[in-house]
Amino acid sequence: MTARLLTLLLVLLACDRLPEPHLEGQHIRLGASPGHEPCAGNLAHMDRFISLLAAELGVTPPTGDDRFTFYWLDQDDFLDLSPCPREVTACAVFGTVYSRAAMLDHELVHLLDYGTATFFGEGFAVAYEGLGADVMGGLPPRVGRRDIWGSLLSVLWFGVDYDDAGAFVAYLLDRHGLAKFQAALPRFPMLASRAGIDRVFREQFGVSLEDSVADFMDGREACPHIAYDRKLMECDVPRIAWDGRHHAEYRRLAADEPDAVGPFGASDLMVLRGIDIPEDGTYDLDIIADLRADSRPPYTRPTLTLVGCGGCDDEPVFHAITGRQRVELRAGRHALRLHSSTAADIRVAWSITRVDDTKPR
Repeated sequence: MTARLLTLLLVLLACDRLPEPHLEGQHIRLGASPGHEPCAGNLAHMDRFISLLAAELGVTPPTGDDRFTFYWLDQDDFLDLSPCPREVTACAVFGTVYSRAAMLDHELVHLLDYGTATFFGEGFAVAYEGLGADVMGGLPPRVGRRDIWGSLLSVLWFGVDYDDAGAFVAYLLDRHGLAKFQAALPRFPMLASRAGIDRVFREQFGVSLEDSVADFMDGREACPHIAYDRKLMECDVPRIAWDGRHHAEYRRLAADEPDAVGPFGASDLMVLRGIDIPEDGTYDLDIIADLRADSRPPYTRPTLTLVGCGGCDDEPVFHAITGRQRVELRAGRHALRLHSSTAADIRVAWSITRVDDTKPR
């Protein structure tokens, strides 16, 4: 019995007991274990992510009866009903994601890629998965050098350093282009060998595997995930209309807001926006919770994060603000994210202001 057939049988056995999808989108349906409540914006976020990624890859996203399915499962349901290995958070099998996490765009990438090699398939998913609700910006920084060879020759997922794989695949995408990488992806051997991978590199990229790893280590090793990630959602969301001088908003942050996405992890909530900075300069960023408003405890401290849309050739831009902070920004597109908790219902005021006179008084 092949592994593929065994997986199919396990899926069929679990189908009758999986939770019925209760949210229906254009490209995906969502089902959840009892007691799991996704944020109001999850379905729209997943639909848009699939649409953007499909357009990027030049494929048609599924609709109608062919739509993908995402199951957000509790611990018992995940172990009993999913075909995933016990050690993982989620897996994608035959157009279906089984996940312990409510939001995991990494697995949505797997629904649209067709690679069988662990290192390159996982690296591709990491390079396109987006930033989630991360408020650390990749901090603390990596210590030591990347071990590309150790991950590259791993047969199973637990031998792969996902960040190393994502960084190297992002380098290949930038160096050779998406079309060549897509052509190479299904040709990488499932059982990794140096000779087998090298053969694909020479045939598809016109360069040896050894030279590619060396070039990556020389020039791209230090590039962090916030820079090498393609940031499809972060940098292609509706942008804030402002005059480049000042913009302020007062709004509610809660799980039932139409643009709220989550939970990430245990209870993190995020609202994703975009903003164009018209010119280099100094800006004040502010965010504060209005504790006088009709809020529901716990009174979480909201965070505003600003992430630059540049890549590895640019200095990474990441700012996390929980009060007021003066920052230097370069002209260009940025992702602006508001963070709170799904357990909270709060009102926040936030603003961005251009500072013309930076002299201390």
